[in-house]
Amino acid sequence: MYKPFKTNKKSSLNDLIDIVRHLRDPQKGCEWDIKQTAKSLNTHIIEEAYELVEAIDTENIENIKDELGDLLLQIIFQCQIANEKNDFKFEDIVDKASKKMVRRHPHIFGPQKEKRSIKKQKIFWEEIKKIERKEKGENTSPFSQFSKFQPPIYQAVKLQKIASTLGLDFSNVEEVFMKIEEETCEVKEALKVEKSQKKKEEIGDLFFSLINLTRLLNLDPEKCIHESNKKFARRCEVYFALKETKTMKMTKDEEFELWQNAKKKVKNE
Repeated sequence: MYKPFKTNKKSSLNDLIDIVRHLRDPQKGCEWDIKQTAKSLNTHIIEEAYELVEAIDTENIENIKDELGDLLLQIIFQCQIANEKNDFKFEDIVDKASKKMVRRHPHIFGPQKEKRSIKKQKIFWEEIKKIERKEKGENTSPFSQFSKFQPPIYQAVKLQKIASTLGLDFSNVEEVFMKIEEETCEVKEALKVEKSQKKKEEIGDLFFSLINLTRLLNLDPEKCIHESNKKFARRCEVYFALKETKTMKMTKDEEFELWQNAKKKVKNE
């Protein structure tokens, strides 16, 4: 059972585990925490992960510490719920993670140490995971392992990376541009027909090719669109602030000029 401790004492991992255990106590715990299930916490896990990524992106150290703690709390919460059902404990996931990292890095922890390029290690990593899936009696196809709960952009990146380890990839950026141009033409052709499914398919293929471009340029497509979203939102804020100063109704040309001024102002910030 968790016991209050002095605020000037730094909390340990065991302290946090005890706190969560206390919150889940049927008699003395918190009603909200007691009510939670592993599945009901799914949205919180995703939310905390995104907040951590944002904190890391802004390089705010205090926020990074806060969000790492929030994500750790979700992991411990899941372990406590599992422990109550005698499924597993926190120590079990630590043990599995440790053994997995050692097992998948034999060139570092094994008897025969060697230097490997990142590309070579990625290929070797997929081979190890294939062996592990076979030992578990699972589908050995690497394409069966990407998560259906991942955001679609990350699903695409995952699929493309797996395909790359199997030799299914573009040789250079120019080839990707050719593919983008091809998909753009197919989108234009799809717009001429009434079937909405065809339009969705071709636009999806265009998205997929653009994601391939970011991958070959070693860019994160999520970050690319995130930056564009922030930039567009800021431009809109400036645009509407400028528009509110106008007393007369504006023409389309005047609105366009105002938008250009908003873009320049944001660029110079």
